[in-house]
Amino acid sequence: MAPIMIYIAGFRQHAGKTAATLGLFSLLRRYFTPEELGYIKPVGQELVTLPDGNRIDKDAVIIQQFSGIPDIDLSAVSPVRLGSGFSKQYLSSEDTSRETVMLQNRITKAIEKLRHKKIIIAEGSGHPGVGGIVNLSNAEVSKILNADIIYLSGGGIGKALDMLEVDLAYFHYMKSRVRGIIFNKLIPHKIDTVKKYITEDLLRKKYRLFDWPLRIFGYLPEIDRLSKPSMKVISGSFPNCRIIGNSKSKAWEKPCNTIKVLSLTAEYLNPEKYIKPGDVILLGSASRSRRTKLLSYNRTLKKIGSVGGLVLTCGDTTPLDPDIEKEIIDSGIPAILVLEDTAKAEHFIERSFENNKIQIYDDVKIQDLENLFEEHFDLDKFLDTFCIKP
Repeated sequence: MAPIMIYIAGFRQHAGKTAATLGLFSLLRRYFTPEELGYIKPVGQELVTLPDGNRIDKDAVIIQQFSGIPDIDLSAVSPVRLGSGFSKQYLSSEDTSRETVMLQNRITKAIEKLRHKKIIIAEGSGHPGVGGIVNLSNAEVSKILNADIIYLSGGGIGKALDMLEVDLAYFHYMKSRVRGIIFNKLIPHKIDTVKKYITEDLLRKKYRLFDWPLRIFGYLPEIDRLSKPSMKVISGSFPNCRIIGNSKSKAWEKPCNTIKVLSLTAEYLNPEKYIKPGDVILLGSASRSRRTKLLSYNRTLKKIGSVGGLVLTCGDTTPLDPDIEKEIIDSGIPAILVLEDTAKAEHFIERSFENNKIQIYDDVKIQDLENLFEEHFDLDKFLDTFCIKP
């Protein structure tokens, strides 16, 4: 008997597809053994290098770490990898149709290795059309897999319906099977309003594209901690930075709160009114008096936490004094020296907050995620929709 194939697609990159996959696995493990569950990331974009030199999608590594599935084969779970320069290479080919067939065959062969599973979750990449340049968009891949799609929508009411207007039409045009929707990362206090106005009845009336009713599997609130990057992630967002201190300490793995730019002079700076535990502080590397005041204030926070991180800017024009560096290291605050000015550095950090992904050390976030699906995902409706009998 062929396994049930579920494809997780989203309205954009970082919509929460990996998180949804992990949350779904946490619920399915109630009824199925880990050996009966399978995972594949057919088309990957963000690649990491394994110890053996193979390059795979980074989400596959996260799933292996946290899904509880014991036999994930990293050499096969990410069959098509669209790294930098792939599109140019593909378009330069003398026979692009032949290249597409070769890529499709990679996906088919990878799935053959999972035929002994009962349920396979396939994780999509980016927005619905990603991969379309090689004829492997999310819609096209779902058909290769013969999979039913769960679509992850963004929050809001008008915005979410506008997304559905475009994306559902695309999936229908491509003859893909969208069976259900998860409204993800909703503002918690607005969930009841979204539930009131976006109903399955509305979807049936508004989107008469498919021959089956669209189901809503959950209205998931945004969890503050899930979207917050650690200093380890923030440091990786800079093309060049110098680590100050021991980046292997646990402090580098803690989620940071908000970005604070210290622009006031030390005379008028009141850290206790402006800085909270976990905040990321941006400060010019030449700012001695403000740095001294910050470190002094940080010592008063020890009982309730500490500053989340320190980003010293303009490192290309102002070298860091060794005594100052030692003072920062002794404080225990994760810190980096970057070449960028404060405005550009703030932009890089904001991007980390907007595009944050789960990391292999995020055990606490995984527990948050499992609790989220336990409370807000309709597992019974999911099992009924896909005719899954535990």
